Amino acid sequence: MTLVGDLTDRAAGLVERRTSRRGFVGRTALVGSAVMAGGSTFVLRPGTAYAALCSCPRGASVGHGRSCGCNDLCCSGYTEFCCHITGNNFCPDNTLLAGWWKVDNSTFCDGDARYYMDCNKATPNCGCGSSGVCRDSETPCQCRSCDSRRDGCTVFRYGNCNNDVACVGPILCRVVTCSKPWELDPGCSTVPRTDPATALHHRACLEAEVEITPESLAWAQAIYADYLGRPPSQEELEELARQESSSIDRTTLSVAFARSDIYIASILEQLYRQILGRPLDDGGRSFWTTRLQAGATFTEVAANMYGSDEYFATSGGVEGFVTRLYADILGRTPDVDGFAYWVGVAGVPEKRSKVGGFFFDSIESRRQRVTNLYRRFLSRNADDEGREYWAGVLTSGDDLKLATFLSSSDEYYRRAQSRFPQ
Repeated sequence: MTLVGDLTDRAAGLVERRTSRRGFVGRTALVGSAVMAGGSTFVLRPGTAYAALCSCPRGASVGHGRSCGCNDLCCSGYTEFCCHITGNNFCPDNTLLAGWWKVDNSTFCDGDARYYMDCNKATPNCGCGSSGVCRDSETPCQCRSCDSRRDGCTVFRYGNCNNDVACVGPILCRVVTCSKPWELDPGCSTVPRTDPATALHHRACLEAEVEITPESLAWAQAIYADYLGRPPSQEELEELARQESSSIDRTTLSVAFARSDIYIASILEQLYRQILGRPLDDGGRSFWTTRLQAGATFTEVAANMYGSDEYFATSGGVEGFVTRLYADILGRTPDVDGFAYWVGVAGVPEKRSKVGGFFFDSIESRRQRVTNLYRRFLSRNADDEGREYWAGVLTSGDDLKLATFLSSSDEYYRRAQSRFPQ
């Protein structure tokens, strides 16, 4: 064990027990920081870990090395809100949400939970190892003023957002919302973290009144029509338009609609009628919606349906099954060699879903799905370049990604103005 590790273990017990953002982990992290920052001052003299830090670490000093007082926000230990730094309550460029926590019964959210989300550096110039977060030498640890909380200082990651990104840098700022993080960013999980100590953390910029533009109102109406098949209520309309007017990225806003129960059910309804020739049942809706929102793809859904006993039973045996796949998915009769090969594979019942998945994932199928989504959101066929590009993307079966791209595009935004003039 290292000297710092040994001292941290001994000293953690001296820190007063309290409900905090990180519980025991937070206390040991605080002590470890004190050992690193205060050295022998903390270890050899009476005092607390907080007292060793409250003069502000040198890396977070203001101006020409001037330290802030213990009661200043610079020494609070928490990261500054993004809106105080950039003017916008969303993650700035080259950051991503790497974790969130909440405060229950928040007065700022009319008694509902308030969510705080960490925006970590997305492309740090350091290696993380197994921790998933590292100190980035190109990111200054600073306070903009003594009345500002620190930014770029906290090397921490809750790990309940975007874990597919293996390495992120320190927290640059945080955003706050009354909306659930996983509805704003599908990379966030529902795994909860709670920190009542941050209940009163606030900035005036979080309450800044946003002027809703007519263009945002038109776009919001189009989104509800194309994803949910209905007009929004006045409250829904104003809320979505307000978010778009405040410069929140349209892709971020579109994701929540693309992953909504209603939109996913509409795609499932199409697949059920196309493949099984019947309406979507409640059990299928519930099962597949949950799976798709958890990361499954439409290729998995289609493969399961094409490989089902229900589809096979109405196909007239193995040869009829293969012939039907060619007709239903590729829109053509089978070629001799391909027919012989797939009849051999489909002769094994356990492999029929893989055969169905292969056909659904074919280039012909992907091109047709691209065309269908272009017609739905842009009311036109895809251009050749766009069709081929997105047909390549859909090899992952991630049709929701294309829907999100189209509904957040400038073309869709412009078209909304003529569809829903204000």
